[in-house]
Amino acid sequence: MISKNSPFRWTLSLAVALGVATSAWAQDSEPLTETETETRTTTVMTEPVRPQGRMGPEFAVSGNVGLGAGYVYKDGLSSTGTVESLKITESAKVSIPIIAELGFRATPNFYLGVWGSWEKVFTKENPVSCPTGFDCSTYQWRVGPEVRYHLAPDAGFDPWIGLGVGLEILKSHVEGTTQVPVAPGVVVPATVDTRVTDRGPTFARLALGADVRLTRALAVGPIITASIGSYTVRTGTQTLDITGVGERPGVLAQVDDGFHALFTVGLRLAVLPL
Repeated sequence: MISKNSPFRWTLSLAVALGVATSAWAQDSEPLTETETETRTTTVMTEPVRPQGRMGPEFAVSGNVGLGAGYVYKDGLSSTGTVESLKITESAKVSIPIIAELGFRATPNFYLGVWGSWEKVFTKENPVSCPTGFDCSTYQWRVGPEVRYHLAPDAGFDPWIGLGVGLEILKSHVEGTTQVPVAPGVVVPATVDTRVTDRGPTFARLALGADVRLTRALAVGPIITASIGSYTVRTGTQTLDITGVGERPGVLAQVDDGFHALFTVGLRLAVLPL
């Protein structure tokens, strides 16, 4: 049975509900006080900002140990008329390359730049390129462009892979005393001074490494490189200083290209973009 006062009760309940909703809306619509505004602004400003990644100039230098396989040159004609080829493993023990890199992090992941290296080559005694008793010194320069991809640029450990090409310049200086025939059955001592430059392209250079963050701007990590190239041009001079005769220019042997592979492993220090 419905009470006679039911319509009045429903009307009163609806009025109360509308009054509460109107009061809440009015409170939300009121302008914020200066203290409330500062509080909300401070809250927004102190929220963590997502890092946008590293972009900008980058520099790195590394000390390495180098090894090689393949040829310095092939099928060279010696002074005695024999055909000789010179392998890297026969002429060099090991090298100490210092590699420098300079470029720009175009995006947090992609780096574009140039690399260059200077390396001291420790030579081996051999009858072709460094006879016993001769003073032999060899140095190599390499330079070229490189593109690199960083897998985790904002992490404390950032592995990367690089690919490049380049130019190789190998300089050798060999000096010593030998015996030179001046007449049938007659030999006299002579000083031989040979300076040779072998150069050619680096067809491909693969570099693998990682940046381990020390500070925001500094990182250290391993670097490994492997490249294939060829010495395609040989130039230089050879001088014979024959006792009792004087100096005579020698002739460098004609050789074929020396295709080879070069490898380095080392420790790298990088200055990263902020």
